[in-house]
Amino acid sequence: MLYVFSGSDQLSEDFIRTCSSFLPKRRLDQMMRYHFLHDRKLCALTYLLLVHALKTEGYFYSLPEFGYCTDGKPFLSNYPDIHFNLSHCQDVAVCLISEVEVGVDVEKVDQYDDKMARAICNDVEYLWVTRSSDPKTRAKSFTKLWTRKESVVKWRGTGLNCDPREIILDCSTESSSAGFQITSHYVEDGDFYISVCRERK
Repeated sequence: MLYVFSGSDQLSEDFIRTCSSFLPKRRLDQMMRYHFLHDRKLCALTYLLLVHALKTEGYFYSLPEFGYCTDGKPFLSNYPDIHFNLSHCQDVAVCLISEVEVGVDVEKVDQYDDKMARAICNDVEYLWVTRSSDPKTRAKSFTKLWTRKESVVKWRGTGLNCDPREIILDCSTESSSAGFQITSHYVEDGDFYISVCRERK
């Protein structure tokens, strides 16, 4: 199940003070490593979304504790049967929990950057992104593609450890091969894309 919070910039500075009183030490340390207040809010907010998700789905019995795989992907050490993934950008935070491995990415639609598109897209993907001459349409297409690629590497737990053009995706369909399935959602009100990659059952 996917949980989304938009508007983190509206949270007061008291939000950080309140979260500092109950966050597990590891998460608190991670939050305080961020220099900017905005980033601290998002770090705390994604954790609270995870708590909310566990409660809403009927799993919650204690504050989640993170462990980390050898590749760096986090897991819930005290909820061994629940998989999760977190992402945030600007004022949006998302949390995904599932019974199978998952990855999620959220990105605001920004101005179209052709140099960036050429660095991220293989030839087929570049043609798909640039099929329209409208810069806004291109920006949306590129953002959708980028979140899909990010969700795949987060599902794998590898991070972006390869040339992004080597992550081959079919943007004309919601599903993919290679053991995973991707869905993408555009939120018009906030002008952002969320893509979810999950293990194919």
